Amino acid sequence: MKYIFIDSNQYRHLFSLSEGFSDSVYELLIKLIDSGHIALLLPQQTREEVERNRYRHWPEGEIKKVKVKIDRLQKLLEKRKDDLGNYKAYNTLKKEIGTQVKKLEKEKKRVIATFTNNRSKPNQKLRGLFQKAAIINETNKIRELARTRHEKGNPPYSDNIGDSLIWESLLNEISNSKKANLIFVANDKPAWGRFDFDQILREEFKKVCKGKVFYINRLSDIPDLTSEEEEKIKAEEFENLKRNAINDFVNSRSFVGAGRNTNKLLSYKEALSTEDYLSIITASLENYEIYQSFFTATPLKELVSGENGYVVREIEGIDSETWIRFCKQYGISLKRQADQKEEVSLEEEGIPF
Repeated sequence: MKYIFIDSNQYRHLFSLSEGFSDSVYELLIKLIDSGHIALLLPQQTREEVERNRYRHWPEGEIKKVKVKIDRLQKLLEKRKDDLGNYKAYNTLKKEIGTQVKKLEKEKKRVIATFTNNRSKPNQKLRGLFQKAAIINETNKIRELARTRHEKGNPPYSDNIGDSLIWESLLNEISNSKKANLIFVANDKPAWGRFDFDQILREEFKKVCKGKVFYINRLSDIPDLTSEEEEKIKAEEFENLKRNAINDFVNSRSFVGAGRNTNKLLSYKEALSTEDYLSIITASLENYEIYQSFFTATPLKELVSGENGYVVREIEGIDSETWIRFCKQYGISLKRQADQKEEVSLEEEGIPF
């Protein structure tokens, strides 16, 4: 099993217009979680930090940036006043700067709403992630272990007990797995590791959880560490699409629809199994809309055609009676290795010794 932990300050990027938590990363995480290929871990301490910060510290930080822009504009205006006095150019500049300041004041209100309004898009995304996360509630055991860790000065190295609570929560949750790997997303280098994940913590995780820690400082690096899971999801999605295409064909309800559904099957030809072909051929013989359609014979022949006048390998496993009926119905003269072997066997039986 693969787990992912995202440090509290990384969630701030959901609210930022210029950093980190892009829509593509968000959608990838949701897809990985929904498919069961990865589990997002959310310690109680992390959740509480996010809730505190999004109502106060994060918006305050963004508003401070806006205030810096306003101060620069006002200082520029003061400087120009000394240079230009009552000239027309100064009055024009004063008007332009006044317009910019008004826009920035509105920006401050927008920032506050983005962080604190539960209906804002970032907050909806945050809630969506938290609802899908495995929340790790603190127990007396976790608190006591974290307190001991912090008092001894063992990593993670931080001024308060918060990071120790997070680490003990993660160990407690993941230790129940037989073997687990953890993607650890954080940019608090003093606490978790300046150049790589803290070696003591890494060894501890290996001992307790029988797995590895993959340490990344940027959310944008998540896709690189989940490529294997992404490929599995794509394979599953493709299999579902193939299954839907077969079901649509089997249940065709019109001549035109049968032709359209047959052509759709050609997109999945390389992935069809013997069982898939049996379903397709059986429906081709039993569904009136399919075998009476003018639009199905050509794509069906293409679907079963292999190389050099032979059928595709998967057809070899279909019983001879069904295959012969199918060939007669659709005027197919392709050869099967299985039929030729059967003919040779019959010939040999007729040879007197």
